[in-house]
Amino acid sequence: MLIKICGVTTPETATACLEAGADMIGLVYYPPSPRHVGVASMREILDALRPHNGRSVLVVVDQLPESEMVSQFTLLQSYGTVRHDVSISPMRVVKDIETFTRLLESPIRTEDYHVLEMSEGKLPGGNGAAWDWERARPFCERYPTLIAGGITPENVADVIRLANPYGIDVSSGVESAPGIKDMGKVKRLIENVRL
Repeated sequence: MLIKICGVTTPETATACLEAGADMIGLVYYPPSPRHVGVASMREILDALRPHNGRSVLVVVDQLPESEMVSQFTLLQSYGTVRHDVSISPMRVVKDIETFTRLLESPIRTEDYHVLEMSEGKLPGGNGAAWDWERARPFCERYPTLIAGGITPENVADVIRLANPYGIDVSSGVESAPGIKDMGKVKRLIENVRL
């Protein structure tokens, strides 16, 4: 079970999450977000990740940072419109029922990671809102899927039982304040996933 801790804002937090057992670290490049990290901070965080072999995910909304920075990430998770000439692997975001249904019924399957965020929030991402995770099970059976939206240390076991995902993608559910990860919550979440 993959664990992605998203919205990490400091090198110390990134390192602590990987040492606690996370597999992926997500960095948000979206200035309106309290989890936004600029290019200089991204460099520091990526430098801290290298010795730990953690996978890095660049999370963007409509705009990429400079191309030299993009190529240093393992995966790209994009919302909105982003130019398609980047050479890193995508994490395809599914947020609406139309896309969910189309992909579920498509005869073509991909091995790309999918992030399923079917909560009804207005902002990009899972909006910290729980949703009917059981609806995700057939999608998770078809694609390597990370479930996002409303996941906490207390309910992660239910998410796994109901959806049987390839992984989970958590941000606000392990925070003490927007953009500030609570390492006690991160560790409890990882322990409950690994049970």
